[in-house]
Amino acid sequence: MKKLAHEEVIEQIQEQIRAGEWKPGERLPTMQELASRYGLSLTAVREALRLLESRSVVSIEHGRGIFVRNDPSLLEDPMAPIKGMETRSLLELLEARLAIEPELAAYCAMRASAAQVKSIRDLSDLMEAQLERGEEHFQTDVRYHQEIAEGAGNPLLAQMLSVVADLSAQGRRETDKLPYMREKAASYHRLIAIAIREREAEQARALMKSHIQDMINAIQAKGSGS
Repeated sequence: MKKLAHEEVIEQIQEQIRAGEWKPGERLPTMQELASRYGLSLTAVREALRLLESRSVVSIEHGRGIFVRNDPSLLEDPMAPIKGMETRSLLELLEARLAIEPELAAYCAMRASAAQVKSIRDLSDLMEAQLERGEEHFQTDVRYHQEIAEGAGNPLLAQMLSVVADLSAQGRRETDKLPYMREKAASYHRLIAIAIREREAEQARALMKSHIQDMINAIQAKGSGS
């Protein structure tokens, strides 16, 4: 499966840290310099650094720069055995999301900053607009769920979701092909964003659970031919 651009950046940065090119406490090149170095977009670099910061590998200090965290053991990925598995079935991956994401949505409603709440709503609106225009919306969908994970304030849960999201990238595109699934997903995203904005943790949890369960039900119905 082809890697997303930000995943390539993450691998490159972590490999250079492991190789000692950037040592703990040392400042990394700017985002623009990294984008030029890897030949990828600034958006991909920014997303990679956001995820690396959520995993405590780097620290982004506004006005100062991007720094390698002082604990090199953080590069040891506890999710590596899972990442090394063969591609799992779409149902298995959705079941994993069902176990993680409703709780992340609830924690996000309780803990997210005002800026994160706004970003989640903006991403929800963007996805709806992209769907109306018939545009590619996969990256927006991924960003939306990642933003909720980061807003939950639990880096370990966020990392678990990141692993599942990476494994299910192709599967998420397949669920888009199910009848009315894109429209329903956009509606769920909007309602979840509102629940988070209103700090309704139980409602956010229930809506996220319904969103993922709806996909599971549709796949099971398709498999049974009903």
